[in-house]
This record gives sequence, C-alpha cells and structure tokens, in this order.
Amino acid sequence: MAFLYQLTLNRGTLSLILTYIKVDRPRIAPHLSLPTLYTMLPASPLNKCILIPLYFLLLSPAVAAQQQINDSLLSSLRAHPQKDTVRINLLNQVSRMYFTKDASMAASFGEEALLLSDSLHYTPGKIWALRNLALVENTKGHLDQQMQLTLNALKLAEVLGEPYMLGVLNNDVGNIFTELNSPRDALPYLKKSLAIKMKRNEKAEIGKTINNIGCAYIALKMYDSAMYYLQRAEKIKLELNDQRGLAYTYENMGIIAMVTERYTDALRFHQLSSSYYKEAGNLPGVVKANLNLAEVQIMLGDVKNADKNLDNAKALNDKLGNAKNELIYYKIRYELDSARKDYAAAFADYKAYSNRNIDFFNAEKGRQISRSEEKYEAEKKQRENVLLKKEQHMHLATIQQQRVLVLSAAALFLALLLITVMVYRLYKRQQELYLELNNKNQEVSMQNRIILEQNTTLENLNQVKDKIFSVISHDLRSPLAILEGLLFLLKDEKIDASQFRMYTDELWRDVKNTAYMMDNMLQWASNQMKGIGVKPDDFDLTLLLSREFDLLQTLARQKEVKLWHELNKNIMVYADPDMIRLVLRNLINNAIKFTPAGGEVQITAQVGNDIAEITVKDNGTGIPLENQHRIFSNIYYSTTGTQNEKGCGLGLHLSKDFVERNQGQIWFNSMPGTGSSFSFTIPLSEDTEINPRAYTMVVQDHPVNGVRVLRR
Repeated sequence: MAFLYQLTLNRGTLSLILTYIKVDRPRIAPHLSLPTLYTMLPASPLNKCILIPLYFLLLSPAVAAQQQINDSLLSSLRAHPQKDTVRINLLNQVSRMYFTKDASMAASFGEEALLLSDSLHYTPGKIWALRNLALVENTKGHLDQQMQLTLNALKLAEVLGEPYMLGVLNNDVGNIFTELNSPRDALPYLKKSLAIKMKRNEKAEIGKTINNIGCAYIALKMYDSAMYYLQRAEKIKLELNDQRGLAYTYENMGIIAMVTERYTDALRFHQLSSSYYKEAGNLPGVVKANLNLAEVQIMLGDVKNADKNLDNAKALNDKLGNAKNELIYYKIRYELDSARKDYAAAFADYKAYSNRNIDFFNAEKGRQISRSEEKYEAEKKQRENVLLKKEQHMHLATIQQQRVLVLSAAALFLALLLITVMVYRLYKRQQELYLELNNKNQEVSMQNRIILEQNTTLENLNQVKDKIFSVISHDLRSPLAILEGLLFLLKDEKIDASQFRMYTDELWRDVKNTAYMMDNMLQWASNQMKGIGVKPDDFDLTLLLSREFDLLQTLARQKEVKLWHELNKNIMVYADPDMIRLVLRNLINNAIKFTPAGGEVQITAQVGNDIAEITVKDNGTGIPLENQHRIFSNIYYSTTGTQNEKGCGLGLHLSKDFVERNQGQIWFNSMPGTGSSFSFTIPLSEDTEINPRAYTMVVQDHPVNGVRVLRR
C-alpha cells in the first residue's frame, strides 16, 4: 500500500515530504534521526515543536522491534536451562541488555554467567561476564570496583588474543581513567583500542572510541580537539543510526558548549542527549541528562524547568543509588535556590552537598584501604599455600628416592663395588638435599622480610590517612568556619555589604593559603601512597616563575610586602616543570608568610656550568635555632605566619623531595629576627637555545600603600 505525507512548516520555507512506497514505518524510521530532521528544519520554535512528536511517531515501531528482541532473548534463556556455553552466551547478552535499565537484574545474570564459565573453563564467557559486572558497578558510581573487574577481563583477553575483546576492554579502561580524572592515563588505552578497531574496520566500535577520546580531551580542557573527535563520532553514528551512541556524543558536546558559555547550544545538545537516553531506556543516562539540562536552564534563567528536571533526576537516582549523581544533584540544587534567591534553602542544599562530598571522599579512601588489606591477606595466603605445596613435593620426592636407594642396596648387597657406588650416590644425594633445604630456608626468610615490609607499608598508609584527616578536621575547618560565619551574618543582615567587603582581602588570603595547603597535602598524600613519577622536560625557568608571579604578588601586596625578582633572561633547565612550580610556590609563599608588613622578598638566580641556583630571600622573622633541624626532616613542622597564616607542615618536606628527585639540592640559611634565605639547584638544559625569550623589567607603584612591584 502506497501513501504520501506532506508537511509544510514556517510560512512555506520548508516542505518535509515523507513518502512511503510499499514500505511500512519500521523500515523508514531508522533512516530519519532526530538530529538529521533538526538540520532540515528552519530555526523556528513551531517547527521544533512539530518535529519531536513526528519523530517519535515514526520511531515507535523501531522501539517496539527492540523490545521484541529483548523479549526473544529472555524467552531463549528460559527455554535453555542446560548448563553449557550456549546458556553462558545468552546470560551475558541479557546482562548487557539490562545494565542500563535494572542494575540488580544485570548483576544477577552476570554472576550466574561468571560461575558457570568458571565451572566449564569457558574463557570468553568469563571475560564478558566480568565486563558486564564492571558496567553494573559503573551505574552505582563504584569506579574502583569497575576498574578492577575490567583489568581482570583484559588480562584474560590478552591471553586469549581475541582482537574484538581487546578493542572493547582497552576502550573500557580508558573510559574509567577519564571518569577518575586521569585523562592522560586514559589516552594510551583509547588510542590502542582505536587502532585495533580501525584495523578490523568496525565502524560502530570506532565511533564509540572516537567519542571517548573526545571525552578525555574535555577532561584535559582541550576543547577544540575534543569537538573535532566528537564531530567525527557524530558523523559515524548518524550513518549507522546508532541512537544509543548519539546520546553520549551529544551529552559531551553539551558539556563543551556549557564550559565555553554557549548555553543555547548546550541546551539543544542536552535535549537531544536526553531524548536518545530515554529511547534506549538508559536510566543512568537519563539521570545525567536531567542534571545537565537543569544546570543549563539555571544559566538561561529557566528555573521552573530546571526544578522539574532536578526532581526527575533525584527520583531516578534514588532507585539507582549512585552517590556521585546525588552529590551533583545537591550542588545544582544549591545553584538553583541561589538563583531564586531562596538563600535558606540554598544554605541547606550546600550543607547537604558538603556532607556528601566529605562522605564520598571518606568512603573512597576507606574502600582503598580495605582493598589494600584484603589484597595483602590474599597474597599472604597464596604465598603460604605455595610454600606448603613445595614442601610436600620435596618430602614426597625424598621418600621416593630413599625407597629406590633401599631397594637398590638390598638388590646389590653381594656386590661390594656396587654397594660402595650406591653409598656414594646416597651421600651425594644427601648433600643435595641439605643444599635444597638451605635454599628453602633462605626463601622462607626472604618471604618473611617481604611480609614485614608490606606491614610497614600498611602502617605508612594509615599514617597518611591520619595526617589527611587531621589537616581536614583542624586546619581546613578554621577558614571555612570564618567564611561561614560572615556569610551567616550577611544573610541575616547583621552586617551590610560594605562591612562584609572589609573582610574580603583577609578571606581571600586565608582561602588562597588553604588552597596552597590543600595542594601540598594532596601532592604529599599521592607521593606517599602511590608515588609520583618524575616527568622531566626542557623549560624556561624565568617564564615559569612569571606565570606564578601575579598571584603571589597579590598575596604580598595584601600584607604590604615588597616582592620582586632579578631573573631578566631566559634560563633553560631540564626538570619536571610541575614539581619545580610547586617548589617555587612553597618557598615564595613561606617567605611572604613569615615577613611582616614593610618587609621584602627577593628571588635571584645564578647560572653555573651545568646547574641553575635559585634563591628566595626575605628579611622576616627567621627560624628559631632550636627548630632549624626540623625544617627538612620527616617531622612535619608548621608555625603560624606574621598574620596567623596556617600551614600543614608539608611544603618544605615536599619541596626537598621534589628537588632531589630532579637531581638537585636544597638548603637554607636563617637567623632569628633578620630573615631567611632558601636556595636550590636544578640541572640546566643541554640545549640552552630552545625557544629563547627576552624579558623586560617593569616597576609599578601600588595605588594604596605605595609598595613598589618589580615585574618582568
């Protein structure tokens, strides 16, 4: 049966003609995607309102067809109770189908597939079961459990050598690193996945991985590169009519539009993403889409729809139990209530957000410590089992050999020569056994030393945890409590805005010091718990200092301290720039901290044959002689500054560690009451002419207190 539809929109500017010639709607619907129709229509609100119902009318048979496929899989699974590889494959397909709709059902099917695969030694089934269970953990926000399960699956796939599995699992590992805010670690896995998929010419999988590379570049804040990859992914997914995949792509495009303040484009992309997530029945995706829409609508002033989307997100997330989404919900709810000037509700939302943020942080650290202890116990038991098995084999071998020797001696008793030979062989064998026994004793001793070292490592981890909690509970709460108190007074109109501004400089300085302290603490904790790899490179030390100088200059100006440097030419060094930036920041910030108003802080540099020596000198309070031995030790020493600035006592210890990691040395000279000077060295670059720059010194007078500022 043939029939014709014609729709004329927006004063005749576009006629959309959908012709059905001996076909039904299920066949034509897959060729018309919502983004394609959007691009065909003029930018008229009326056209868009007509388009969306028309699109879903055409799509409904395709959705019904997908539901039929799902029902067919479940029917096939019920009809095949035999515990064989066919059932394992059906279990994995059903688990993959349910993970975005019902995580508990997906987990149930995945666990049955894993147990059955183990019993049948069916490696492909075990790999896909582990991957499905990892996806279930992702819907709950448990990224560390997802990473462990995915890595286990990847190890099995590498042994199996199946390219399709390797492409999918490398892609998954890259995704998890991106969500863990480690995009630089994610990119090697994603690009390896892309190479495998391009070699196999798997267009659908290629589109997924290109989309994920775009996500990694978003996390790196390289938005042009991210948009390039996302547009490539969009093109592939539109060609394949991959509606499930388009939801992720448009969500990422909406995120880029938001951070670049193109809120109208962001709203359009997130609306597309939301519609695709709903079509696919992807509940975690729908939650994210509602949160994204609410945040954009707040920026556009549409608080009514933002409130509605937030309520929808909370209702769905209460079923999923994703702690991270709940944290984001209260953050956006705080922004919405602030936009509506409902400050009491905004304060309650912010308090709920802060409490959940702390709980989320504590839960993550607790899980890491628990996993470390469990892993240690498991490895310990495994080593003990290996030792026991080796001892049993040794005893059995010894008994068997002794039997052979006794029988041989009895059989050859009459032949003295042969008896002598056998006795000699017995003696030699005993010597070998004694030697083996000594070797085993040495191995046991070595294992004991390893166990003691691991116990020491666990104790150090507990010390790291205690130090972090101590800083959070004591040093970080004070500036936040002051800020909270002032905001409370301002909210209750007990002080007016002009009085509040009197405290802004002091608050800004406290917050900045707190930020530096937090940066030091996090760097130290990372160094203690997993180590920080040195990434040396050639860079201009003068340029690095200039980039940090403005912020430090502001801190000095607020204390009426004169801050200046004499680096008037490029100094090319070879070191890790991020580590050296933190060393400079700590030394200069400490000098400002312990220099009273009217004092000065000077930064100088001397270049030798193969090293550069940098000195930060002040004329502040100096360091008491009885405390100077504690400056670079493992004893975390901290005192308040001239205006009661606080620290966590980690800055100088961390600076010493970073300088020595970069083949340098650090030292200081200090006299109480006359000031201190801290110096450190770093290697010069072998090619000193790399990207040379000239620097100009500018002298500025502070408009308020007349402090002179030297700039390059």
